[in-house]
Amino acid sequence: MSKRSIGVFAFSFQIAAMVIGSMAIAQSSVVVAILYPLGCIATFVVFVYTFCTKCPIRDGCIHVVHGMLAGIMPERSQGPYSVFDMIGPGLYFGFLAVFPQYWLLDSIYYLIAFWAILLTGLAVNSATLCRGCGNVNCPMRR
Repeated sequence: MSKRSIGVFAFSFQIAAMVIGSMAIAQSSVVVAILYPLGCIATFVVFVYTFCTKCPIRDGCIHVVHGMLAGIMPERSQGPYSVFDMIGPGLYFGFLAVFPQYWLLDSIYYLIAFWAILLTGLAVNSATLCRGCGNVNCPMRR
């Protein structure tokens, strides 16, 4: 499997976790269940702008979706990542993981599935993509 295929595969785990979170939320509120993925998309765009647009290899990004989105955004100066640059990933992963917890706690099955899928995706990402990335400035490459 190519690195780019793994990039799409790893991202699909985040989408699956988001769907499970939405399913858990929908048990109580359909409106909030719709707003959650919209919030994930909005914070993902912030993540890509604050983090990925600074990447020197964004045109050949092995994360694929991140690189495609970064390619249509204005390029930022390359170099070491600052605290400001880390706000985007923090917002995205914080929102993706923390927002649905209230509803996930109502069902142990949703809770276990959500965390198992999300953590598996992050492990795949870290073990296969981050280590092979050519962005020497990326703090997640270590």
